[in-house]
Amino acid sequence: MIQAIAIDDEPKALEIIRSHASGIPYLTLVETFSDPLRAITYLQDHPVDLIFLDINMPGVDGLALVKKFSLEQMIVFTTAHSEYALEGFEVEAVDYLLKPFDQARFLQAVNKARNRMKHTVPAPADFFFVNAGNQKKRISFSDILYVQGEGNYISYVTTSEKILVRSSLSEAANLLPAPMFVQIHRSYIVAVRHIEKIEDNHVYINGTAITIGSTFKEKFLKVIDSF
Repeated sequence: MIQAIAIDDEPKALEIIRSHASGIPYLTLVETFSDPLRAITYLQDHPVDLIFLDINMPGVDGLALVKKFSLEQMIVFTTAHSEYALEGFEVEAVDYLLKPFDQARFLQAVNKARNRMKHTVPAPADFFFVNAGNQKKRISFSDILYVQGEGNYISYVTTSEKILVRSSLSEAANLLPAPMFVQIHRSYIVAVRHIEKIEDNHVYINGTAITIGSTFKEKFLKVIDSF
């Protein structure tokens, strides 16, 4: 199901979009707006997949609106002016509907959006949860300085705390994205982004010196050289 809104200063244009949308079972037009700024406020709390957006509105340029607010939703521009088509596709619009458009042309645009949704790979989460005692703790990848193995436990040492988890270092290695995290010792995985320097077979992170194991050194240095 595609969740959509429409933004157009002309009530008649919004009425046409509502009518066309009502005949498409996999499209839900959840709101329409004649005021673009009200639409932007709505989007802050109501995620949608698609925006039908007029380009020429009093005091507001739909193209500029997309750029200024970095809109991440799919965009179908609706306008009576064909000269904006090239700019529309430069901001990766799904389609460009030239007014007046009929139901068939509207459906074609919606199907383009539907196909894009099917082929879009969701961005991976930038965090994960671990069981720490009787808690589930959220850890952001960007906050991890290094991971230290301690017997049957590992410690995620972050920018703000040390989180002890019953797990193995190999399980952590499978969880952490390479090459941003690399094992440098049988007891340590380090975050490349937090390395301050490498000196005398040691990595320095947040003032802590961590030994580079001989069996890990070659692979580690290749990773470093790739940045």
